[in-house]
Amino acid sequence: VELQAAGTAILSADCYCEDCQAGGRQIEALPNAGPVLTPAGGSPYLLYRKDRVQCTAGGQLLQPHKLQETSPTNRVIATCCNSAMMLNFDDSKHWISMYRARFVTAIPPLQMRVCTKFKPADVELANDLPNYPAFPLKFIGKLIAARIAMRFGR
Repeated sequence: VELQAAGTAILSADCYCEDCQAGGRQIEALPNAGPVLTPAGGSPYLLYRKDRVQCTAGGQLLQPHKLQETSPTNRVIATCCNSAMMLNFDDSKHWISMYRARFVTAIPPLQMRVCTKFKPADVELANDLPNYPAFPLKFIGKLIAARIAMRFGR
């Protein structure tokens, strides 16, 4: 399976929300699956505009993985190796969160950790980048700016 992301990522973040932790653990429990979560329990993503991501090979092997049947969030895995590839939404949000571990070239550094109020109790996060207890205004602002740019074809 190959995914291609064009242009610059909207944001590079490590998410500690309960859903990302539970989803990561479920995927890691699949046969032959690689690690999804960091040792601290986060899920590192690169967020891209949906119109800048395409599957270039093996699309038939991609399968959504939901925590619950009614969940709008899909953690998409490659069924050939149970690798976590990306996270998208049923309600067609304008971005896709791609797992950083799937990138092989030019991975931008993490910009922030989000939803850290849900981190495991025994984890102490470094102060090497901003640690936000929820989704900060900066995060939301970048998503809104990307949506506007996408709407106007930029």
